[in-house]
Amino acid sequence: MDIVEKNLKPMLSYGVVALMAALPVALLTSHSAPSAVFYGLILMCLILMVRNGFSGFREQTLRYRWLLVSYAVLFLSVVWSSIVYGKWAGANSEGAIRLFFGLWVLLLALPLIRTSSLKHGFWGVYAAGIISSFILVWLILKVNPRPLTPGIILTTYSSVMLLLGAISIYSLKWRLTKKYPVEQGLKIAVAIVTFSTFVLAQTRTGLLGLPLFILLGLILFVGLEKPKRFLGLLALCCVLLVGAVGSSEALRHRLVQGVEELKTCQDDSKTAFTSMCVRVQLWRSAIDAGSTHPWVGLGDGGRFHSYMQDVAVPKGLVSEQVVNAGFGEPHSDGLMFFAAFGVPGLLGILLIYFAPCFYFVPRLLQRDLSMQSRAAAAMGLATCLGFALFGLTELMFRRMNTMGFYVVLVALFMVLSDERQSETPDRT
Repeated sequence: MDIVEKNLKPMLSYGVVALMAALPVALLTSHSAPSAVFYGLILMCLILMVRNGFSGFREQTLRYRWLLVSYAVLFLSVVWSSIVYGKWAGANSEGAIRLFFGLWVLLLALPLIRTSSLKHGFWGVYAAGIISSFILVWLILKVNPRPLTPGIILTTYSSVMLLLGAISIYSLKWRLTKKYPVEQGLKIAVAIVTFSTFVLAQTRTGLLGLPLFILLGLILFVGLEKPKRFLGLLALCCVLLVGAVGSSEALRHRLVQGVEELKTCQDDSKTAFTSMCVRVQLWRSAIDAGSTHPWVGLGDGGRFHSYMQDVAVPKGLVSEQVVNAGFGEPHSDGLMFFAAFGVPGLLGILLIYFAPCFYFVPRLLQRDLSMQSRAAAAMGLATCLGFALFGLTELMFRRMNTMGFYVVLVALFMVLSDERQSETPDRT
């Protein structure tokens, strides 16, 4: 019995790390597996906490109390709206629960594992980057230039891939193996492959995050101590980025097309059925829904389609063609939660994005922190601000799977960037 007890403790740690590694792979290869992996991870964390007698529960909760309060706002807005309407908000409620309770459990459990072990969860990031790139290239070449991707739609899929590539580059600042040159080559290869595949996919949303990823990379690798050198390298990287994106005729054409569609989506053509004009119509409808019900919204994101049909079409905000085409969401996370739950919902999703930044920014800029902590802070900012930028024109949180993936990354980077926990001994 003592042997079982002794072996059980490290097995829990290994299980948590293994499930964290499996999550990005599952997200980009399966429709149903990510939820099973996420809940398996939360269950394993709860068991780990029980085995350790909830060690550090009070201290860690108090330490991140304002972050946890911020993440509770979206959940409370869902509860409030559900009470007012007398009907539970369905999938939106589970997504809000994943974000709030998921963050709380992970922040309590992950510090119980050595950071040297936690970092091995990044093998899942590298594997997901390579596997998803091969899947997407195969689909584009063999099936359709704009294919249906596994689990999540193409725009979200390629944006997540781009984020994984950025994380891979930032992780050059730490070691996972003794074969450091080989390891570094793998990380660089993941970044190159994911970026190349992203360009091949011709999606425009991910481009919103690219300048951010470059900026964070320069802060991490170059620093701000010499502003002229920093700005010079930033300008050079921007030129190279424009050149790389511009080298793809198909992507360049889509960018020009998008600008032209926005220009023509006015007055008599404001309900034209074009990619960008459809988005503008959806945004107008979402703003109208949230403004009409500012404190409770529609009560559920699933009611947005009916609102467009019954209210937005008669108002001339959206065309009947767009409604009939099945666009049931606003193509924007912020506007989706504004329409669904009013101002509290909008505030909630903004805090989901930006509250962690108040922890990550100081850690990235604090030069006396270890490079491991600063690199993790850069990854955290890339995740939070990247999702915020992607979410301007795409519903990144369309499915709960991406919510689970997002909160796991936020919690992981929060723990890894915390210098006071970076050398915590394994208490499992």
